Amino acid sequence: MNHYQKINNLVGFLLFLIAGVVYWLTMEPTVSFWDCGEFISAADKLQVGHQPGAPLFLMIGKLFSLLAAGDVTKIAYWMNFSSVIFSAATVMFLYWTITLIASKLYKQEKTTADVLTVVATGVVGALAFTFSDTFWFSAVEAEVYSLSILFTALVFWAILKWESKTDDRWLVLIAFVIGLSIGVHLLSLLAIPAVVLVYYFKKTTKPTTFGIIKAIGVAGLIWVIVQFVIIQYFVLLAARFDLFFVNTLGFGFGYGAITFILLLAASITYAIYYSIKHKKYNLNLSMICLTFVLFGFSSYFLIIIRADAKPSLNLSNPDNAFALYGYLGRTNYGQTPLLYGQTFDAKQIDGKETYTKYRKGKDKYEVSGRGIDVEYDKNLLFPRTYSDKPDHINFYKQWLNLADGETPSFAQNLKFFASYQVGFMYWRYFFWNFVGRQNDNQGQGGYSEGNWITGIKSLDAIRLGSQTNLPPSIVDNEGFNKFYGLPLILGIAGLFFLYRRNRNDTLVITTLFLFTGLAIIVYLNQDPRQVRERDYAYVGSFYAFAIFIGFGVFAIREWLSRFNAPKLSLMVASLVGLLAAPVIMGVQGWGDHNRSGKATALEWAKNYLNSCAPNAILFVTADNDTFPLWYAQEVEGIRTDIRVVNIQYLSDDAYINQMKLKLNKSAALPITMPTEKYVNGVRDYIRYYDYDLKDSVELKDLLAVLTSDNKEDKLPLSDGSYVNFLPSQNFKLTVDSDQLVKTHTISAKDKDKVTPLMEWKYNKDIMYKYDLALLDIIANNNWERPIYFESNVSEDTYAGLGKYLYLEGYALRLLPFKTDPKDTRDKMEKTNSDPMYDNLMHKFDFKSFKTAKYIDPESRRVAQSSWSVSNSLTTNLFMEGKTDKARNILVKSVKEIPLKNYSVDDTINRYQTIQNMYALNETKAANKLTNETFEFLNKELTYIASLEPKRFNAYGRDIQVGMYVLSNLHRMAVGYKQTELSDKIAKKFEELQAKFS
Repeated sequence: MNHYQKINNLVGFLLFLIAGVVYWLTMEPTVSFWDCGEFISAADKLQVGHQPGAPLFLMIGKLFSLLAAGDVTKIAYWMNFSSVIFSAATVMFLYWTITLIASKLYKQEKTTADVLTVVATGVVGALAFTFSDTFWFSAVEAEVYSLSILFTALVFWAILKWESKTDDRWLVLIAFVIGLSIGVHLLSLLAIPAVVLVYYFKKTTKPTTFGIIKAIGVAGLIWVIVQFVIIQYFVLLAARFDLFFVNTLGFGFGYGAITFILLLAASITYAIYYSIKHKKYNLNLSMICLTFVLFGFSSYFLIIIRADAKPSLNLSNPDNAFALYGYLGRTNYGQTPLLYGQTFDAKQIDGKETYTKYRKGKDKYEVSGRGIDVEYDKNLLFPRTYSDKPDHINFYKQWLNLADGETPSFAQNLKFFASYQVGFMYWRYFFWNFVGRQNDNQGQGGYSEGNWITGIKSLDAIRLGSQTNLPPSIVDNEGFNKFYGLPLILGIAGLFFLYRRNRNDTLVITTLFLFTGLAIIVYLNQDPRQVRERDYAYVGSFYAFAIFIGFGVFAIREWLSRFNAPKLSLMVASLVGLLAAPVIMGVQGWGDHNRSGKATALEWAKNYLNSCAPNAILFVTADNDTFPLWYAQEVEGIRTDIRVVNIQYLSDDAYINQMKLKLNKSAALPITMPTEKYVNGVRDYIRYYDYDLKDSVELKDLLAVLTSDNKEDKLPLSDGSYVNFLPSQNFKLTVDSDQLVKTHTISAKDKDKVTPLMEWKYNKDIMYKYDLALLDIIANNNWERPIYFESNVSEDTYAGLGKYLYLEGYALRLLPFKTDPKDTRDKMEKTNSDPMYDNLMHKFDFKSFKTAKYIDPESRRVAQSSWSVSNSLTTNLFMEGKTDKARNILVKSVKEIPLKNYSVDDTINRYQTIQNMYALNETKAANKLTNETFEFLNKELTYIASLEPKRFNAYGRDIQVGMYVLSNLHRMAVGYKQTELSDKIAKKFEELQAKFS
């Protein structure tokens, strides 16, 4: 090992240490929001998470969880720490990748200055990626993306090592790493085109344009083989073998699949033997590489093995070859048109059966349905405006300025692709990482949320309006990061420098950049209004651009060398490179990436569970209302008496079967439907048909009809078949008040509040399987277990039961109280006050808001929700004459929940809190909070008013909410005789009203 190699290795390890320390210091100490709760739960007990799974990630996570040494509260910590290690290793391999490329710029022995230039190039590029927004976000939590990008880095580094040594064992290593990466995330497969290009340039004396195109075509073929043939069709063939062995030959489940695996192994073995015997080197190398890809892919045996063991977390139950095929193909997520397909206003005109779906029966595989190829009346090439969801349709119309009834043309379709899918959903993220970021709010196309900025006011004003006197919702946001575009400029300089010196490597890196970035945009074909920012999907392209940033050092040195000062030019180039990228990115980005001390997701989960009475059934929906709860129960064993039921998953028969079993301390749910009534393909949905019933229908009687197999209870179809139907949307449930007292649902003194008959209208024209299961539980629970629903979701989540829901914390409890038609309060304003008071005062804990260094958007959502329920309870306690209790809730909330206004929407909660303060004679505190809220709104609305009309019109909701709150602040100040305050507010209100009118 020569002197350069020693230095290079040492610096690589040093960067691993630096990045590791940075990520460790900013790491979240426990579970975080989104998928992390599910991943940690699945890894801890080796369970089966959502499609398509990440078995290798789960196995590695399990190893790290053992470092907790039996302390269940530390399992999340150590799994988060695994991401720290993966990410630090990625930085190390990125450094070695950059130095491998940079070293090729010197044909002869490198001088000391040359060595230092190569090292500086690698350091600047690697550290720039270390502090890049997207990569840093994933580096401090237990998610798959840190390990996925490590595999990408390994693959790219390994092909460069092969290029320098021309030892084909590196290709075998690459094949193995690609196979392993399948068990983590499929993004790593997009490094294949860059790998093939390196191979082509190495093996070709005179590369040509046509040769490069052919190499890209071969890369595409390899990607298709891995992505579809190996990952899906090998499994499908195994399933077909199993179908033949089970249904035709009478064998047990699995024998056919095992036979296929043995035949595949024998075929590859023979091919390797044949290649050796006949000296077919390329065939031999191909078969060995295929073998190692399959070795890596074999991590998926974990999924089918653990699914067969029926763990408590077993989504989709992929315990057989057909189920595993659907699991890997993400069939639950539907299909997205890519090359040709419908527009958002297209109507279905026909449908052709394309394939047969199978499910595992008792002794044989059974037909569960047919794949349908739907034909539409309006289609486009390269369809980008295809989603027919109402909010998506409105977004398309607004984004493209489409009139009602107007179908997007091909040109408008391409405009949406260029401006939204590429511009907003890729370049915006790219610029976040290398130019600057406006704030950490999720962007949906507005001027004030989630945009990229430079920090140069005149430039940013062109796109976003005046940048003078920016409001606190922007400048006080931790995500307000100004890089002034310096990392981007450095990267572009490095790109041009490398292109002049080594066009082949530039093309390879650019290919990696394009395929891990823009190619994903084309393939995913995202619909609008995503539930979260999706920048994590493109981290591979940011990795590639960091290589160009590193070569910016070379570009600066080359320019400075014109002044004939080689040592000084190197020092200046290195210093400028460090300051222009890693330093400014690290300093600006630290605030919104420092998750130390943050436990808001875990605390939220505990509070949510503690909103529920013992042995409750809690219905939830979205990821962030499910996964932290799973973590709390599955990993830390918190409130396992509660059965958390994700409503969407109730569409899957395997999930319903799980609900019919005891889990931890939670008894089986009262689902009376036998399995054959709801297996996949049976009663997936039931349409409403007006049967002209005058009275509402008893819920149990309705369920009997909906699950009946008698022709008399079904509607005949034109093809001679019969289907179940929903004969009425008016439901009722008879209530026995004595049973309510017996089950402690209510106290005896509240019997007069109970209605003898709950009546409600089901608010959908289609009843899906999850609603059928939900109503089965409600009808047969007989009030023996408390039933709760999550709050703050769409009304159709509650199956029309909204008027019978009452807050007891974060969750809404189903209670059969009499309803007053004059009571216009929303369900979020109605409280079951006594148990809710006990929950908030004695069971809720908000201390993590104080310990967290950074309150992220999801945590702010939790804080806003906390203020909402606190205000509702305080108001109702006061109205019920329980003044002392109302004051106790108010004091606890003010002391523990943040009062900071992050957005104009937050001021609605502030106004309600102020109203409670005045009502409870806390005038001094009310005045203080009124002043703070007024000053915030004054700055926000004054800034909006300073914009030209076409821009401030886009702030319509902020204006409406802000003026509404100001109006109410003025009303309260007048009502409580705070003359000076009321005059100040009135003056500003009139001034703003004049500007906005």
